[in-house]
Amino acid sequence: MAGSLLGNRVPRVEDPLLLRGGGTYVADVAVPGLLHLVFVRSTAAHARVLGVDVEEARRMPGVVAVLTADDLDLPAVHGFMVLNEKAGRPPLARGKVRFVGDAVAAVVATSAAEAADAAEAVVVDYEPLPAVADPEAALAGGAPLQFEEIGSNLAAGARDAAGEDPLEGADRVVRVRVVNQRVAVVPMEPAAITAVPGDDGNGHDLTVWVSTQMPHGLHAQLCRTLGLDRDRVRVVAPHVGGAFGAKAGLAAEHAVVVAAAIRLGRPVAWAETRSENLVATPHGRGQVDYVEMGFDADGRISGLRCRVVSDAGAYAGFGGALALGPTRMMATGVYRVPRLAFDVAVALTNTTPMGAFRGAGRPEAAEYLERVMDVAAAELGVDPVELRRRNLLGADEFPFTTLTGTRYDSGDYARALDAAVDAAGYVELRAEQARRRESGERWLLGIGVAVYVEVTGGSGSEYGAVEVDADGGATIRVGTSGHGQGHATSFAMIVADRLGIPLEKIRFVQSDTAAVPRGGGTGGSRSLQL
Repeated sequence: MAGSLLGNRVPRVEDPLLLRGGGTYVADVAVPGLLHLVFVRSTAAHARVLGVDVEEARRMPGVVAVLTADDLDLPAVHGFMVLNEKAGRPPLARGKVRFVGDAVAAVVATSAAEAADAAEAVVVDYEPLPAVADPEAALAGGAPLQFEEIGSNLAAGARDAAGEDPLEGADRVVRVRVVNQRVAVVPMEPAAITAVPGDDGNGHDLTVWVSTQMPHGLHAQLCRTLGLDRDRVRVVAPHVGGAFGAKAGLAAEHAVVVAAAIRLGRPVAWAETRSENLVATPHGRGQVDYVEMGFDADGRISGLRCRVVSDAGAYAGFGGALALGPTRMMATGVYRVPRLAFDVAVALTNTTPMGAFRGAGRPEAAEYLERVMDVAAAELGVDPVELRRRNLLGADEFPFTTLTGTRYDSGDYARALDAAVDAAGYVELRAEQARRRESGERWLLGIGVAVYVEVTGGSGSEYGAVEVDADGGATIRVGTSGHGQGHATSFAMIVADRLGIPLEKIRFVQSDTAAVPRGGGTGGSRSLQL
């Protein structure tokens, strides 16, 4: 807009500090008397823990404590949300380990090197048990049980009510099995936390510095799990080196570090290694989708049936719920689907627990829809773009509510697809593809087409406040928690546009429960919208 910063390029205000090496991450927090914690992690995918011998480790140089589940006696940690109360994760293994990387003990020492050396001296007596890593195999009869008290490896599930078969009367039914394999979430900065007990002079008995997307949410979960007075606990997220969904909510390791600091009355830090990150930080995706799509004689969708097997990993946390939530929410995507049946089974397996990653459930729905459309195009003998055009929701149908209750406010999907096709030179690409095939060239040409609708923002509200300062500048306080997205610049642009205050005179405050009264944090591409 004319005369406005909005829609125009401006230098990012958060970058100079980071580019000059002035950023502060959790591992940079300097606290007198700081102790370092290292976890002893399971080398077995599934085993009974018959004993944990910590005596040699306790005698090693610099060791202050070696802690087991019996020492801390902590309740189960469910993380971002509870999927199944009976399958929560003990912060330190109790009775069994359920995946390679499950934390069994914690060594606290005066240096990270001393703690790592002592962790090697902890001897765990395992009784190996049969393991199952595949979610479909985990749901089969006779599979090794993760939680015997549940009686199966089904952590949760949902099934649409019996009714009309969505495929009845279809002229053609196309069937696919889509594996959306699990992925490791690998931020530049792995997980990190420093817990500092003691009066900070501002009314807090405990200060926690932590690499997280959601400081206020972690604050609430931590206090609830450990029975702490929320008003006496301060949580701060300094600079965060990436998250992508994996740093949402309270982790089991967080609870152990804070409990150790309180028990010892000294500050305790834990910084995850890259090897730990790969085996212990929540993984993403992990679905197997059986999709059947019916078409009429004109190549228009007549019905859709989806049967989804979701991998929760070793414990029933947030990641296992994604198929029940966002995947189902976006089950029909951009297409006009008159009938739908959607069933989900969430399996417990002897693998790293699942969490969120980049879209968290929505990309899985987009993948199976676009795959089945490609297979249908081949089986029906219709160009993939043309088949999509026939089935896209029309611009005149918005606002539109899908069969799963998801409301789309606006859209012109055909126009967007046509623009992409024209920009790519699709017709020419198809001609070149055919030429190469006919001439038997070694280098062939593949052409991929995909259309999807994004879901962002989520529900609820978010905290934001602007205070005009005595010097004519302004201070912004927000409940979101930026870690690379450009929040400081984006929010400052809005304030500058509305109040006429120069960007350089706008201060930005976030990610501190003592400075911002409440907040939902950052995830689901929600921040700027809310």
